[in-house]
Amino acid sequence: MEDFKTIASHELLMEQLSNRDWDKFWLRLMGRCAWILRKRYGVKWKNDELQSFSRDAISEVVNQIFVKGSRNWNIDHYVDFEDFIIGAIDSHINNTLNKAVKETEFDEKKTLSDEDPIGVNIEQIIIGKELKEQISKVLQESGAKEDELFIFECLAEGIVKPEEIRTTIGLSEEEFHNAWRRFKRKREIIKQKLAAK
Repeated sequence: MEDFKTIASHELLMEQLSNRDWDKFWLRLMGRCAWILRKRYGVKWKNDELQSFSRDAISEVVNQIFVKGSRNWNIDHYVDFEDFIIGAIDSHINNTLNKAVKETEFDEKKTLSDEDPIGVNIEQIIIGKELKEQISKVLQESGAKEDELFIFECLAEGIVKPEEIRTTIGLSEEEFHNAWRRFKRKREIIKQKLAAK
């Protein structure tokens, strides 16, 4: 028996296009892109590079959905439009980065040594990554919301100015203020749990 996919009609897509606050939604998508790139793919780009890549990825996906019609919204799989577009952006990022990796020529003779070319100890990188994962886990266990996790990711990547963090993750000033206050309250919980380990 064949699986049937229920694809959103043109009318339903146009409804999503016209009934959405795209300025606010765009900022959320930019924040989500930055989070995916940093958290899942571990990119270390500067903010302007990150924002440029995110803008291009979102623009391409929106174009594929609303203009070209080459990316269909399977409403059986993604009931909510936001889940669909985030999934599509995630897929687009994955495809773009994988393509870039395949196009890069690797030098077979290079091996991983204890020191990289700029003198950073590989062991320090691994310890830093493990600590970051531990803190992220403690945050999640303490009930941190997605925006608090985004704040932590920015801080872990060296983005420390509140305004820079806010624009990176795409929150309004009020949303950021609330998320920042919740995040600060969890710092003591994190310190206690890490000290106990």
